[in-house]
Amino acid sequence: MKIALINPPFLFPSKSEIVFSQCLGMRSLSSYLKSSGNHEVYFIDTLMRGFSNVKKYQNGYIVGLEIDETLSLIPDDVELIGISAPFSQLAPVVHRIAERVKNAFPDTPTVMGGVYPSTQPEIALTSHADFIVLGEGEIPLSEIANNRYPEKIPGVYTNRGRLPKDFTSSTVVKDLDSLPLPDYSIPAIENYFTFSQRMRTGRTASLVTSRGCPFDCEFCSIHPVYGTKYRYKSAAKVLEEIELLVNKYSIRYLEIEDDNFTLKPQRTVEILNGIIRLNEKGAGIAWSTPNGVRIDTLNEEIVKLFKRSNCESIVLALEHGNQDMLNIMNKKLDLEKVYHIMTMLVHHKIPQIVLFVIVGYPGETKERFQSSLNYLKKLRDLGNNVRICVNFAQPYPSTKLTARCLEEGIIKDKEWGNFLVKKELMSTSHFVTITTSDFDANEVRRRKEEILNLFAPKWKVLVKKILPTAGIRYLRDWRRKL
Repeated sequence: MKIALINPPFLFPSKSEIVFSQCLGMRSLSSYLKSSGNHEVYFIDTLMRGFSNVKKYQNGYIVGLEIDETLSLIPDDVELIGISAPFSQLAPVVHRIAERVKNAFPDTPTVMGGVYPSTQPEIALTSHADFIVLGEGEIPLSEIANNRYPEKIPGVYTNRGRLPKDFTSSTVVKDLDSLPLPDYSIPAIENYFTFSQRMRTGRTASLVTSRGCPFDCEFCSIHPVYGTKYRYKSAAKVLEEIELLVNKYSIRYLEIEDDNFTLKPQRTVEILNGIIRLNEKGAGIAWSTPNGVRIDTLNEEIVKLFKRSNCESIVLALEHGNQDMLNIMNKKLDLEKVYHIMTMLVHHKIPQIVLFVIVGYPGETKERFQSSLNYLKKLRDLGNNVRICVNFAQPYPSTKLTARCLEEGIIKDKEWGNFLVKKELMSTSHFVTITTSDFDANEVRRRKEEILNLFAPKWKVLVKKILPTAGIRYLRDWRRKL
């Protein structure tokens, strides 16, 4: 069967944050389809192909091919079209693509999958896609391609009827080792290695080695997509992919995108030892965990192996420096243990240790914020390699945080999260969308700035006090031109 897979244009809050996606999810679908039914896959990444096409969109920017260009890349005799919707905020974009695709190919089944339909299936069903997939896409898309009646496939729903109350997600791949490697034969694969998902220059690749999360943090929306059961590739399978990247594509830097890379300590040890062996043979690999790892999964053996395997940056999902706030978030993290692990990381000279923290979370009183600030000072004082990444709390669709905000009246708009109606972008870096009796938007921004100043070099803090915002922007632009 001839199948077209479409990665849509992406939305970004600012031009400086426009980046590629390495399309790991869609590349997994592509390789699975090729292996499960010998299908012919047309991989259409509109973001990468139209990377220079940047246009204003509401309070951000849209980047990617125009729809007419996208349609021209779909073969006339296509038999199945899949549209990826990796973010809920892309709803207006993917709905428009689905409508135009259906008009151009009225007799070709069209399927939409990804985070958006998985977390907001009722809204996604209003699109022109014939079917939506809730959860992982490999098994249901393969079964559709192999001519199983879609309405009989778990997790697949049609736009010709309402979503049933007892709807379920798709059948997950239980053994991730059974999956083929992500498709490395897609067009212009070299472009993905030139710039990473965080625009790091050099031979860089992203990889995901596990799925699912057994934890239940209030702000997280991972469960509708990957479920609560943690599944992982064996160390041997992970190292097989790393060796391919090193030997065939000359990759020298790995961005491990897992949500729970270190959850199984023994597997982590085996992977890190494998990287060490490759480096001893001259591979020259460095790596990082930009999505963050759970701090309480680390121990001294693993931290030592981080250093020996050339970990350049470890990101830690701390989220808050106050124990009450962690309890409210249902983070299940003990701050005493965090401090103990942090001393290990600093002692073993991990080059960069980045802490994820959230401000403006419901329940963050002035006292709890000050308690968090005092704790963060202690972590900062451990070493000058400790960095901070401050995010605004965001009530993303299908999270328990959003449900609580609606229940408690923190969010009063019943259309909240319907991006077909409200097209403004939600960004953890830029936009404050939650306010309570404990803080307004200005106070949340002030709290973020106070934390950033805590970790900033003293000269930067001084410059901020002396120069107005325009002056800081001028210096930043001047530095980029050097």
